[in-house]
Amino acid sequence: MKKNRKAKQFYKLFDKNQKLVNIDLNNYRVICTATGTRKSFYHKYLAKLIQEKYHNNIDVFRNTYVSRAAAPGKRERELERVKSRIDRLYNQIRELKAKRTQLTIG
Repeated sequence: MKKNRKAKQFYKLFDKNQKLVNIDLNNYRVICTATGTRKSFYHKYLAKLIQEKYHNNIDVFRNTYVSRAAAPGKRERELERVKSRIDRLYNQIRELKAKRTQLTIG
């Protein structure tokens, strides 16, 4: 019988005590602190993200990670786009109804 083994990709990162720890980022799942959803990344992308944005500290990353979907600003922009699209569609409906009444009367 063949065993299913996932590859391991260990990276050296700092913890909250500034000690170097080895963490397998290949099978690591991140939890967004804003939404609570779990997400997985490609290990090299995740390592670079932690190194550049979170100062190579895994605990800072765990405690402060916010996914792009939950990032402030993006949701508000998306909400505005949806609202403007709804308004546009309502205007089109009103115009079509007016045109329909003109065609049925005339």
